[in-house]
Amino acid sequence: MSRGVWQALGVVPYPIGLEIQRRVAEERAGELRPDTLLLLEHPPTITLGRRAGEKHVLWDADRLARAGIAVERVGRGGGATYHGPGQLVGYAITRLSSQGRGVRRFVSRLEALLLDVVHSFRVQASLRTGHPGIWVGDRKLASIGIEVRRGVSRHGFALNVDVDARPFAAIVPCGVPGLEVTDLTHETGSRISMETAARRVLAAWWRQFGQIEEERANGFVAAG
Repeated sequence: MSRGVWQALGVVPYPIGLEIQRRVAEERAGELRPDTLLLLEHPPTITLGRRAGEKHVLWDADRLARAGIAVERVGRGGGATYHGPGQLVGYAITRLSSQGRGVRRFVSRLEALLLDVVHSFRVQASLRTGHPGIWVGDRKLASIGIEVRRGVSRHGFALNVDVDARPFAAIVPCGVPGLEVTDLTHETGSRISMETAARRVLAAWWRQFGQIEEERANGFVAAG
């Protein structure tokens, strides 16, 4: 297992998060840095992956604007999803051993990492064939979607920790009409902090991918 680094970026507007990913991924592709996990939150934002169409956004532009929700089309796999406060986003900038099976194996390892995290809170979650992410019954707890360029992954996972679920009604989540979402706070019956969830993610990353050390953000624009 290789040694990686992680950064805590706080709350980051989605376009700035994309730019940070781009810069880190280019450094990783050029062997200028190790595998890097970026942990952050986004302001209210709907993102549309490669499988998402405009029909997957159910609210019109005026209603989205009144709710303060931005819409971004991105290169990751998957459909429409929502990011907002109380959701822990992990961007895994990682060199993959190969395309094809290497990509599928990486997604499987991210799922295993998230299952490790969720089970550590004594929540009985599972996987669902054909639908990447973590599920509690028919409710989705975490989403996964990646993009690979020059053999390096971008994007990653979004774990609902203590999130307002109402904005999810603005979309068809992951292309599944009527899909319910949930979060760790609801499933445990106790309020879970972002800091606690992040610590569990880092511990699970260590077990799944190897040693990881904190790297202070250097020159990246982020708001705490």
